[in-house]
Amino acid sequence: MFTRAARLFPLVFIIFTACGKLDPKECTKLRDSAFELINTANMCSNDADCKPSQWPGCAKPVNVTNFDKMHAFGETFVKGKCDEPPKGKCQEPTPKVYCQEGICAFRYKPFEGDMKIEVK
Repeated sequence: MFTRAARLFPLVFIIFTACGKLDPKECTKLRDSAFELINTANMCSNDADCKPSQWPGCAKPVNVTNFDKMHAFGETFVKGKCDEPPKGKCQEPTPKVYCQEGICAFRYKPFEGDMKIEVK
């Protein structure tokens, strides 16, 4: 079963090869398709199945399959000379990605220090 993003890729590839610069609507479709992949449940069976995304936007934990699809979209986006909107404030450095109960997630450092709870 093909996802919407997988069906869009051949169309975008054909349009890209026809001319040097992609239409802004096609650029938006590429970014939207990549965000759809980020926002799906990125299933995994071990830590090697997960990677941090590199594009679009800030890094998010994704599985290797979606990472490869987004990488192809990103290459088409760059080759199509699409305008990249400015990134928001991203967390630096990016936390490590791992497989948590079958879904790719960030591994955050535990809180160090004293935590005070105020009671009213």
